[in-house]
Amino acid sequence: MIEQQSKRQITLFEAVLNNYSTLQRCLMFTCAFLVVSGLMFAERTNIASFLFSGLPMGIGLTSNFIAPLVAVGFLALSCSAYFGIICVSNVSPTSQQTNGNGFLSELRVALVFGACFGLLTAILCSLIFVIAEPHLPQAFLKYHQIFGSLDFVLIVLAAIFSSTLYLSVLMLPLSIILSRLMVFETTPSQFKLTTASIVISSIILALFMALLVAVITATLSMNLIIFIFIITIITSSTLGLLYWFVGLEASLIANLVYCLLVSYLAHIFL
Repeated sequence: MIEQQSKRQITLFEAVLNNYSTLQRCLMFTCAFLVVSGLMFAERTNIASFLFSGLPMGIGLTSNFIAPLVAVGFLALSCSAYFGIICVSNVSPTSQQTNGNGFLSELRVALVFGACFGLLTAILCSLIFVIAEPHLPQAFLKYHQIFGSLDFVLIVLAAIFSSTLYLSVLMLPLSIILSRLMVFETTPSQFKLTTASIVISSIILALFMALLVAVITATLSMNLIIFIFIITIITSSTLGLLYWFVGLEASLIANLVYCLLVSYLAHIFL
């Protein structure tokens, strides 16, 4: 009887800890959402100009794109809340609780890794752009000049939003689907699951981005499709590798460094 009561108390204690951890994650997600919402409200004029103004200030979307953009925003928010609060212990490699010093040490390592990989990725993609520029259609190059006119806050928001879309809407749901399919295997491998999630999600995103760029620029060029496919594969693979093997912070800071450096180089050379 005493042993059963002890087990019951431990179970209740663990449940309280789990609920408290969920409460912490809810609080952190709410704070992050409020900060991003505040930045978007402050930048609402620049965001609207970037989306709906014509060249050279924006990409010139029409009012038909408003509903899809709102739907994508709600989808990103819902998926981020689900994976960031409920499923973080199952899918995040850095969800294990550590002490304060260990957390700060891991955070510093994640930020350094993210900054270095983001810098290397931006340099690599810029070199590929320099090599491919003579073979790209002029319609796309005119749109590429927009990156030189973006301000710092808008670049930060673009980096956060693109990372959120890729991780929460595409890669993490895909990893859950693949994990369900691998249940039937006798020896499911976490490395195999991670690799498959990164590769498949990167290919899907690359194909989607190539189609999206072709639609926005109103040009169907094989050189442009190949260029967008290669660039997207490199950037999405970097984000996925950093997320699974280093942490969420590394993935976010890598995309931020990447977007800032690409925008800076575009501002100088274009």
